[in-house]
Formats: sequence, C-alpha cells, structure tokens
Amino acid sequence: MDKDELLKLPPVLFAPFLAAGALTAYFGGGFAGGILFAAAAAFTIVFARRLKTAAVCSAGAAVGAAVMLIYTCVYSSVILSYADKTVRAEVKVTEVTSDSGDTRQFIGEMNLDSFRAAVKLTGASEVEVGDTAVAVIGLERADRENEIINLAKGILLSGTVSEYIEIKRPVYTFEVIVEKLRGKMINELSSAVFGDDRELALSMFFGKDEGLSQSFSERIRISGASHFTAVSGAHFAVLASVLLQLFPSKNRRARAVFSFLITPFAVVFFGASISVIRSSLMFFIMSVAPLFYRRSNTLNSLCVTVCAILTFMPQAVLDIGFAMSVLGVLGAGVAGPAIGTKIAELLPDKAKFVSPIITVFFSSMCAVICTAPISAAVFKGVSLNAVFTSMLVMPLLAVGMTFMLLLGITGARVFAVPVGLSTRLIVMIVNIFGKSRTAFINLDFTGAWILAAICAVLVLAAAFGNMKTLRKCALEIAVVSTISIGLMVYTNETRCEIRFVGNSTTSAAIVICKNSADVFVAGSGVGLADDISRCMREHGAYNIKTLAALEADFSGELALSELSELVEIDSIYLSDSISGISAKIVDKKSVFSVNGITLASAAVSDSEASADIILCHGSIRRSPQTSAKLAVYFTNTKYELPENSVNIYRLRDYRVVLNSGSAEVKII
Repeated sequence: MDKDELLKLPPVLFAPFLAAGALTAYFGGGFAGGILFAAAAAFTIVFARRLKTAAVCSAGAAVGAAVMLIYTCVYSSVILSYADKTVRAEVKVTEVTSDSGDTRQFIGEMNLDSFRAAVKLTGASEVEVGDTAVAVIGLERADRENEIINLAKGILLSGTVSEYIEIKRPVYTFEVIVEKLRGKMINELSSAVFGDDRELALSMFFGKDEGLSQSFSERIRISGASHFTAVSGAHFAVLASVLLQLFPSKNRRARAVFSFLITPFAVVFFGASISVIRSSLMFFIMSVAPLFYRRSNTLNSLCVTVCAILTFMPQAVLDIGFAMSVLGVLGAGVAGPAIGTKIAELLPDKAKFVSPIITVFFSSMCAVICTAPISAAVFKGVSLNAVFTSMLVMPLLAVGMTFMLLLGITGARVFAVPVGLSTRLIVMIVNIFGKSRTAFINLDFTGAWILAAICAVLVLAAAFGNMKTLRKCALEIAVVSTISIGLMVYTNETRCEIRFVGNSTTSAAIVICKNSADVFVAGSGVGLADDISRCMREHGAYNIKTLAALEADFSGELALSELSELVEIDSIYLSDSISGISAKIVDKKSVFSVNGITLASAAVSDSEASADIILCHGSIRRSPQTSAKLAVYFTNTKYELPENSVNIYRLRDYRVVLNSGSAEVKII
C-alpha cells in the first residue's frame, strides 16, 4: 500500500485524535464538556463540507472526549459513591498481587449498582485466582497518591475483607487451568535454575520481580532493559512468533485458527494488562486479516487496536505501559524498518549483507526515540544503552521463553539448560551496560518531554517521507538533540539542591551539586539503595563524595553494600565499625553540615532534636511536634503535621535549593 494511502486510512486518522480527545477531556476538568462540544461542532462543519480527512479527525476527538466523560462522570461517580461503605457482595478473584502468610492482597471484580468494578482487596489468604467468594467488605477510595495509576487500570476502590461467607472453587475453568500451568512452570523453573539467573527468569517470563536485588534492578534500568522484566506486549509478541513457527507460512487458515486460540491463553497467562491486551488484539487482527483477503499492515492494525481499546476502556489512555507499548510498536514496527530500508539502499552492493543488521539497529533506535517523551516525562531520562540491549536481549528472550514452555509442559530438566544459559547471558549483558551510568541521559529540565516529542514526530516524518525528507529530518533531529543535551548540561552544571527519599522507617537527604552527591542517611538505611541511586540517576549525579550513615548498624550493612555496588562512594562515615565496609568512624552525635545547614536524624516522638533540617522516622501515633526549621517525614498518616514540615510521601519531588554553586559538606 502506498504511504500516502496508508496515512489516509480512517483508523490511522481516527486513533491519534481519539487518544487526544480522551486526554484533553480528562485533564480539561470543568472544560471537558466544552471540549466535547467543540469537537462535535468541528465534525459537523467539516462533514457538511465533505472534508473527509478533517471529518475523521474531528470525529475521533469527539468520540474520545465523549467516552472519557462517560467514564469519569457516569461510571466513576457510581462506583465512588460506595466509598466508606460496607457491602456484602460476590467477588471473583482475578489476580493475586501479594501474599504475606495469613494475609493476601488481590484484585477482585464485583457488581456495584449493576456496574462491574475492579477493586483492590486485602483479606485472609483463603482465596485463589478463579475463586468466587461471597464476602463482607469495607470499601474506601483507592490510594489518592496513585490515583491516575489506579484509574488507568480501572481501579477506583480498595477494600478490606472482614469475613468470607462462602467460597466457590471452580474445578475446570479456563482461568484455573492456565493458572495451574503457570504455577507448574514457575515451580519447574525455580527448582532448575538458581541465583540471579532464576530471579531474572521469573521476572522476565512471569513478571515476578520481587526477588530481584536493588542493585541488579537499578542496573536493569540503567541498561535500558527494564521493559523486559515487566510482562508486556513484547512478551506476548515473542511467544506468539515462536509458536507460529509450528505452522508453515503458506497455511494461512491454520495460523489464523491458532492465533484465535492462543490470544485468550496468552492474556490469561501473562496477565490482562493493557499492553498485553493491545499486543494480543493487534496480533489477532494481523493474523486473521489474510483470511478476508486483506493485507495485514502494522500501522493500520495498531491504530485499529488503539481505537477498539480506547472506545471501550478510555482510562487506558492514562496507562504508562499502554503508551510505551503503542509508541514502541510505532517506532520498532513502523518507523524503524522504513528508515532502515532507506539507509540500506545507500549501501554498495558488496555491503548489502549487513542490511538486516541495519534494520534491526534502526528499529531499536526508533523505539527508544518514539518512547522518549514518556520516558522523559515519567522516568526523567532515557537510556542510550537501550538501543543495544534490546538488540541483544530480544533473541535471548525468545530462546529462553521457548525452552521455558517446554520445561513447564514436559518437566524434562534437559530444557532448563538453554533457559539457564540464555538467562545467564542476559545477566551478563545487564551487568555490562548497567554499570555505565553516564549512558543514562537525565532529562529533568522543564520542557524535556516536548523536545523528545519533536524528535519522535521527526522520526515518523522521516519514515514516511522520501530520501530528501529523511536527510532533512535527520538534521533537525540532530539540532533538537543538541539543544536537549545543552539544556541537560546547563541544568546539571547549575544544580545545587537537597532532595529527599525514604520509607516509613528510614530516609536520606541527597545533596546534588553538578554531577556528584553527598548523602546523609537517617536510620539504618535499609531499603534506600534503590531510591538513592534512582534519585541520582534522574538528576544527573554519577558518584557519592560523602556518605554519612551514623545510625547504621549491622542491619544497614546490606543497604550500604548494595549502594556501593550501584554508585562509586569516595568516603563513608559511620559511628560503629561494620565488617566488610571501609569507613571513617566518628561519634554518633556528630553533625552533618552542608553549606552551614545542619541535618539530623530523630524519631517522630523526639521533640527535642535540634537542627536546621531533621529527618524524622518511625510510626506516627499522634500529631508530632518539632523545633526544626524543616522537619521531613515519610508517612501516609491522617494526623496533622507541623507547619514547618514536609511529607515526602506526598511531595516526592520536594527539594531545598542551595544558593551556593557547590556543596561544602562537613562532619562536625
């Protein structure tokens, strides 16, 4: 199909405006109704004038605004009216999110006022996936701090099960059979592969990443391979591609029937996330199209899938995974191959054999560029390593997943060898690329996502244009990239501030000036290695000059060891000697000072602690009191905090700007 004809297809025109209309209606607040009216009016005018392209675009915007208004003003209002109520309802368990002995957290579906609602529930560990339970549940509004994340998943309420009245266990439902097969595969993998290889395999194949160490998880992010450890559309695409090799490419009917059968299986196996649904639906459309004498096209199939999902699930437009999945396919499946083909045409005949490598390289690079706006807005940066790690990891993932299926189905340990080998190679790749922190480009300056979006648009323009357009877009991308790097360097060189990370038991103040950091840890520091490294990564700091953890004991040894694996540390100050850690020993009452500002650690019940900034840790049982100029808490308590305090649980991007261009740290 000609490129101009492809760009004029109704789904290709309709999908982006559908998404734009839904986003505008959600963030437009009180103006949402006006937005819908304007889009509908525009559609009426252009349709009357027979401007087909404009009519399709305006219709997409109108439909997007309409479905989002229906979801937020009608459906959400009904569901949220049950907040702070206790109900007796029948709940179907769709997913177990965590299990801690006697308590289990899971997602359950129930009917509320004739609407089907997904609810986050906590209760005794008596239910499994597929069970239907009649229970007494106390409902409340889902965590407001993650409101958009919950809304994107269709979860508006959370609740606590106070009593199970009846539990119905299905015997041979489709979900139960697939869940048992999944559990069997997990058990076979856990008993056949060990160490980091096993934990990485569990996260890649089943999305179970709780066993990954903090240091390795951070290396995964820096290497740009984090999307492989969260089950997504890429996993479904790999599985489907592998399984379809069982059928000859000429046997279109058999492949289409198999695609129809595998789609629901894969959705249940990988979990019904929006990105998996997107991938499975797109795969189904592309596989079935030849049966109706239609050529399957990646862009058209992607847009049809987006239209179908957002029309019936408009909240999916807020899901980061869905956005990354769609933009990733746009880059890797549409823009990359087109640009790679153009570049390959410039090669001399003797070098044509490298054309497949060029196509793979540009597919990976375009995927990074097209997803960069989301990465800049949400993750504060882009890993340049992702271009290479994706090329290296994807074939290893395909090999590992193929033999993982054989291992789980047959139980033959011989298949564990290639699974372990492919996983070991991925671990090596992550460790190599994950140590180069400078390859992560932090984009935390204002407007970074806009510049990234301009680059993404230029990449698409280059893909659909001619060679002249490609050269022009390449030059413009180079200019925009240079501006972005210039702004990044300027922001990093002029940055001198204190940022805070923590959890309910310990916290840290991170003084970032230019490309270095000084860190003061309050409490033991257990569980902070990942947070400290992430904060430094997002804001352009590569090493720690001074680390003071005066309250750290042997329980904090693991935290300091993990942090030292992630970040180079010049000097460590402790109040007691810890085996295996080379540090300077100082008095526990020593004062951490930066540019004359003193920092101290205190329990929330300690009202006598004195310092300019006090990091408070521990459980809050009543409204706390403090004499500090600034008290820093990490808590979700409902108690009122003092006026001279900040809660970094809610204000996670809080910072204290230092006037000086450099940090003068002293341990007094």
